[in-house]
Amino acid sequence: MGQRLRILRERGLALLTGGTLAKFEDLEADWLSCEEALARILDTASPMPSTRIPAWNARGRSLSEAVHAGATLPAWRNSAMDGFAVRSADVAGSGDSEVRLPVTGKSYPGSIPLKGVPRGSSVRVMTGGPIPEGFDSVIRVEHTDGEALPGYVVVHRTDDLGKHVRAAGQDMARGDETVPAGAVVHSGSLPVILASGCDPVPVFRRPRVGVLSSGDELVGTKRFDLVAAGKGIPDTNRAMIAASVLEAGAVPVDLGTAPDDALALGDMLQSVEGVDVLVTTGGASMGEKDLLKRILLGLSFRLDFWRARVRPGSPLSFGHMPLGDTDLPVFGLPGNPASAFVTFHVFVAPYLRARLGSPCPTGLTVVARTDTALVSPPGLTQFYRVRLSREAGGQRRARGAGGERGPSPVGAEGVGRCSLTGPQGSGLVRSLRDADGLAVVPEGVGRIEKDEPVSVVLLPGRS
Repeated sequence: MGQRLRILRERGLALLTGGTLAKFEDLEADWLSCEEALARILDTASPMPSTRIPAWNARGRSLSEAVHAGATLPAWRNSAMDGFAVRSADVAGSGDSEVRLPVTGKSYPGSIPLKGVPRGSSVRVMTGGPIPEGFDSVIRVEHTDGEALPGYVVVHRTDDLGKHVRAAGQDMARGDETVPAGAVVHSGSLPVILASGCDPVPVFRRPRVGVLSSGDELVGTKRFDLVAAGKGIPDTNRAMIAASVLEAGAVPVDLGTAPDDALALGDMLQSVEGVDVLVTTGGASMGEKDLLKRILLGLSFRLDFWRARVRPGSPLSFGHMPLGDTDLPVFGLPGNPASAFVTFHVFVAPYLRARLGSPCPTGLTVVARTDTALVSPPGLTQFYRVRLSREAGGQRRARGAGGERGPSPVGAEGVGRCSLTGPQGSGLVRSLRDADGLAVVPEGVGRIEKDEPVSVVLLPGRS
């Protein structure tokens, strides 16, 4: 470790004195399209290892294997009502006359269907109770005298003939796939998993995501007097990215804030351990203090691309840094909060969901009519932070693995509306608070007029 640290410090000195490692700005920007940048990122998203956990703890976890039914449910034809199972032939044709039938046994949920029930008789049955073979109707108890005389029931009405008998296997048949691989377990899928007989549950291990910010100007709340005096900028990115990591189903690991010092920053990068992904904010462009990529390039970092044709957030980078026996994926996000927010949700979150086996890692979109004209500079994809109107929800469409979107349903009725959350500057944070999604003006479109439909990428955790 001492030898590696010495080499690192020598490299750091070279950076500080303008040596060869300081030539990051000489690299030609890739300027990938939004779709190509996302495709490159997703191409590297190998699945996380699988593990098994108790079903009780599985909410929010992604299934690493499909769940299959271990039994046919319901196992038998069963009653949808509390009442009396009968054969239609024993009741039909009575007209307005009441029919009196002997009650031959009872059927409860979880019991075995009665056998050998003679014709001309009935079986008292509870909701979910098995229906004996040959019986095709359940007369609701309120259409009878409720077995006023024990052992006999009088049927007052025949409206229920042929009704209230549920088929066996109506819920699932043994061997059926009941929950697909990659699905995130929630309160609706958990009972299906348990009903399938699956416990413990196979899930992907959550990626551990290191979150690192850089910049001497960043100030925490304990030193907020500096912000009030205009001598610092609130340190918001780490907490914001950590929250976004949780929303994507991964585990954030706070690596702190690095100063604008080559040696200190290099030490922090070299000491990273126990993470599967590294997300950095700041130091992403070509300013005098933008050291992060220069340090990375001195650590055998393999840069996949730098810069994408998106706004906000064009100084995005992605690559891999050797770390022990592995190559650590590293996302370099811009330091401006809105830029970091947008690029995380457009590029990093899909990568994390892909590693968790999501069949639709890029999420869902809705179509909404915009309350104001939306423009995009030539050659860029522009993302706007927008709120959706109460009636929005529009037409949900899955985005493909490469980020491609289907055609907008121009003229579609019933789509909701979207409006800007406020000023859209990349250094502003208040516009993030009310954002339900990111309205997309695709490259080559240039302008979407007021009241025209626009695709909105939904953000997680918004109601």
